[in-house]
Formats: sequence, structure tokens, C-alpha cells
Amino acid sequence: MDSVALRRQARRNARIRETVLYLIEAFVIMAAMGFLIGFMLWHNSYTSIRVSDFVSLNLSGYDHYGTAEVSILGEPEYAQFWSTVTASVNKTDALSNGDELTISYTFDEAAAKECRLKVDAEDAVVTVEGLTEPTVVDNYMVFSGLDITQSGISPKISIEIANTSEDPFVSGITYYEESGKSFFANGDIAGIKAEIPEELLDSHAYVLAQNADEYVYEYETRTDETYVMSADLITDDVLKTLEQFGYDLIYAADANEYGLRIFQQEAHIKPVFNGNKTTFEWSGPYVISAYFHSVTDSGIDMVENHANDVQIVYGVTIRQADGKSCMAEVVVQFTNIVERADHSLDISADLGRIVSATYRDKNIKKLVSVESNTDYDTVKLTDNGG
Repeated sequence: MDSVALRRQARRNARIRETVLYLIEAFVIMAAMGFLIGFMLWHNSYTSIRVSDFVSLNLSGYDHYGTAEVSILGEPEYAQFWSTVTASVNKTDALSNGDELTISYTFDEAAAKECRLKVDAEDAVVTVEGLTEPTVVDNYMVFSGLDITQSGISPKISIEIANTSEDPFVSGITYYEESGKSFFANGDIAGIKAEIPEELLDSHAYVLAQNADEYVYEYETRTDETYVMSADLITDDVLKTLEQFGYDLIYAADANEYGLRIFQQEAHIKPVFNGNKTTFEWSGPYVISAYFHSVTDSGIDMVENHANDVQIVYGVTIRQADGKSCMAEVVVQFTNIVERADHSLDISADLGRIVSATYRDKNIKKLVSVESNTDYDTVKLTDNGG
């Protein structure tokens, strides 16, 4: 074959190789396109979902006391799949603002495949925020409803405690005086404790700033006037004034109230009557002795006990219309004598009353002596032997 023929054959072979390469390239492209189209068809036949998009974290309560729960809001279209989904959070209570929570998910893969779902169930990290700050309960708040009413005179000062608050929290608190004392003296400190019901704290809307039993309000009792507690304040002039009041009280008293008992039962003298009434009269009273009584620390809390008294014992003649008479002893008691702010004493006949009249001296001695009542300290004010 000549050279011309060879060159022609070579050109034909080149064209054939070029054509084959084009065909192969076209086949590869078509195959790739077919694969891509198939993949796209397969891919587009599944729906992609992210589980966290359908899960809600619900926070409630107060900062430091918050609670969390998760709820799943799946699409009805994939109810079969969503019925298999669970969500859990790593911490559900005692939550504070700023805490990070991790929400984890589980689901049934078969159910997802059947529903033709591509599921992204990656854990979600959520920061706690928006919890309301609780109200801190301090001493000022606890005792904002405290109302103290003071009455009486030292050392028989009494206090009444009330809660006048209209605040929904404070109004539920009960106040009480912790010592249980009935009376206080000037300068005494009454400890007012607050009793806070636990149910007021159940919601955690309020938190205590200290232990519940540490809420104590200290109230100092004080009055300008005080009861006389020392016999030194019953001077000779004061005693003489009281003695004169006692004379007046004896003369003003109805002797018939005591005379029948003294004559008939004690002196054994037959009484006489004017009609149906006895005829007794007092005459010639004189002072025998006087005593000062002040209440003791152990007796002061007894409500019926007075703070002090001066008891003056008088000798007196009691006689009736027929002239018969006998001696008697009368005790006049002046109760709760007050020392004013200027240190003067507030004394008057109104403080006095007859507390005993008897023929027998031993009854009087028993009344005025310390043995008669251990709730009082007794000091004799006179030294005339009576």
C-alpha cells in the first residue's frame, strides 16, 4: 500500500477512535445523569424533619426553684411516627436562670422509614431564662404587719399583739411573745416571734432570708409612770396622808356590815336590832401598824396580783345602841400606788378600801404578814409594836 493509501487509512482510524470516545463520553454522562435523576427521585421521596423543631420546653416557677417539662407537638400527618417519639430533659426541677438543659430524643426508626421520614434527632441545648425572681422575706417584711398595743404601768405593763397587714403573704403570719410573760417592767425586752406557715412558702414565690425561727422583733416596754416597788418611797408624810384617808374610810363604812359577825360569832355578845337592822357604829379608830407589800418576781405574772399595797391596821371600838361594845381591828388597804415621772406619788382615798375587820388579832396578823402570801415581799412601815 502506497503512502497515500496509508495516510487515508490512518485518518479513517482516527475518526473511528474519536467517534468511539464521544460515544463512551456520552454514555458516561447519560449514566451519571440517570444516577443523579434516580438519586433525586429517591431523595425527594423522603421528608426531612428535625425533632427539636416540634418539641417545646415549658418552664414554670421561680428562679432557683423553677421546673421544666417537655411537650411534643408532632404533625398529624405523621402521627404514626410521632407516637413513638419521646423527649427527656436532663434536669427538671430546682432550676435557675442561666442553667443549660439538654433535651434528648428517641424514636422508632421503622416507623420513620414507613412514614418516609429522614429524622434529625440530635440533642438540643437550651438555656433557662425568664424565671421570675422570688420575693426575699426579710425582717422588715415579716414584721410590717405587727401592731403592738401597750397598757398598764411598770412592772405590770401588758402588751397586745395583732397582725394588721393586708398583704396576702404577711397577713398569714402569726405573732406571739416568746417568753409567755403576762407583764413587763420598764426596760424589759419582749421578744415577738413570727410564725410563718409553711404553706405560704410552698409556691416558692417567697423565700426566707434566714431560718424560720430566727424572725424575732425586740420590743422595749417603757412607761413614764411606775408602781412603787420600794418601801423607801413610802415616807412618813406619805404614810400619815394614807392613815388619814384610812380614818375617813372607816367612818364612812357601814359598821353593820361587819358588826353582826364580830359581836355574835367572835366576841359572843348578843346583838340588838332596831326593827330588822343592827345598830353598830365605829368609834375612836387609831393606827396600830402599817405594812408595805410589793409583788415578787414569781408572783408578778399572776393577773390577780397587784403591784403593791400599803396595809394599815387600825384599832377601833364597835358599839351598838344598848351601849355594849368591843374592840376590833380593821385593815385598810391602799393598792397600786404610782410614782409619777417627776417622782411624786399619786395617792388618793380612791386607792383605799377596808379589806378586813375582826375581833381576833391573830386573823389580822395572818393577813398582813409575809406568810399570808408568798407572792409578795413585806416590809413593816411602823415600829410601834403593833
